[in-house]
Amino acid sequence: MATNNFKLPISILLFFSLIFFQNCDSSPSETSNPIVNKTIPSFVDSLDADFDEYLEKGHLPGFAISIFIKDEVFYQKGFGFADVENKKLMNENTIQNIASISKTMISVSLMRAVEENKISLDDEINQILPYKIQHPKYQNTPITIRQLATHTSSISDDKNYNRAYIFSSPLQKKTFPEAWEKYIDIYHKNQPMPMDQFLEKIFSPKKKWNSAENFTSAQPGTQYEYSNLGAALLAHCIELSVEKNFKTYTQELIFNPLKMNRSNWDRSKVDTNNHIVYYNEIYNPVPPYYTITYPDGGLFTSVKDLTFFLQEMMKGYVDEGQLLSESSFQEMMKNQIPNLDTPNGIIWDLDNDCCIGHSGNDFGVSTMMYFNPKTGIGKVLFSNISIEKEELEGTFYAIFNNMFKYDSKIQELIKKPN
Repeated sequence: MATNNFKLPISILLFFSLIFFQNCDSSPSETSNPIVNKTIPSFVDSLDADFDEYLEKGHLPGFAISIFIKDEVFYQKGFGFADVENKKLMNENTIQNIASISKTMISVSLMRAVEENKISLDDEINQILPYKIQHPKYQNTPITIRQLATHTSSISDDKNYNRAYIFSSPLQKKTFPEAWEKYIDIYHKNQPMPMDQFLEKIFSPKKKWNSAENFTSAQPGTQYEYSNLGAALLAHCIELSVEKNFKTYTQELIFNPLKMNRSNWDRSKVDTNNHIVYYNEIYNPVPPYYTITYPDGGLFTSVKDLTFFLQEMMKGYVDEGQLLSESSFQEMMKNQIPNLDTPNGIIWDLDNDCCIGHSGNDFGVSTMMYFNPKTGIGKVLFSNISIEKEELEGTFYAIFNNMFKYDSKIQELIKKPN
């Protein structure tokens, strides 16, 4: 998959192959019959054996998996260690940062704000923000909410995004590959501050971080370029429009109704007893951290909680959702930029023939969350390591690819009467 949705620690987007989607079964199936009180599927033991083999390769410290339809979970389990040093096992309730999958919370929040007539997808952001943002080369071209939501705003991460990382203790250069050294120097200078102040320092014409380097060379609306800062700015526009802090808004709109009780934006409120240790690509622990621009990649949650979320998105796709109207779900997951080569919904990744979802990659975390609207099957995969090395990347995607192996058997179960 071209993982244009990966949020990498050094703000460089990597584009990988579609290897883990090659086994997608795109044949339509009935998904209207909920599976309730079914016996454990016969293929569970086979899945256990398959994933044990990946664990035995020794590339990933731990990983957790969920395979499900909108009404029922077929497989949910952890493998390996959440904390290698203390032999703490990974399980479906283990909590970790999920990186850029967090952005899908922005999408749902935006569509609810649209339903409440607090904001419009084609609003100009300068109608909302207390300062004016202009592309230096295209000052008469407005930047819109839709452009922020589709990564077509021409806002670039390159100059300032690394200022957003706040680590609980200093990083030791000797524990990272040499290529990280210049970034570690930046991280050590970062200071905590509210997100609105951080964004103003970057984008307000009167502030010191503002420069032409905050933008790509493209005219807004004409080119896709993934932007974490653009997503954070979108979340800020939402909270200004609804007059409510983004953390509070998502807690009330998403986490409470879906009973995502292990999900939180604040690292200080996370259950540390069931939290991962983050490992970099050379297997050294990374101190706990958060990002000032938390909506773009700072949600702490579990595989079990995120399954609740994706099940709601899958229900909404077939007009059974509770968080948004049918039209909002449809708008959110349809291609907003058909004139460009990279299809994108409102935040949601559509750049795969079979599946809709999002992925994430950051310090010590790799995550995927996708569903196939034709088969009605969803999948979530977490791991507690960065995958910047070939063997890590290959194992991680091989695991996800293997999660499609029994889709046909799941479809048979879906079709059986209760």
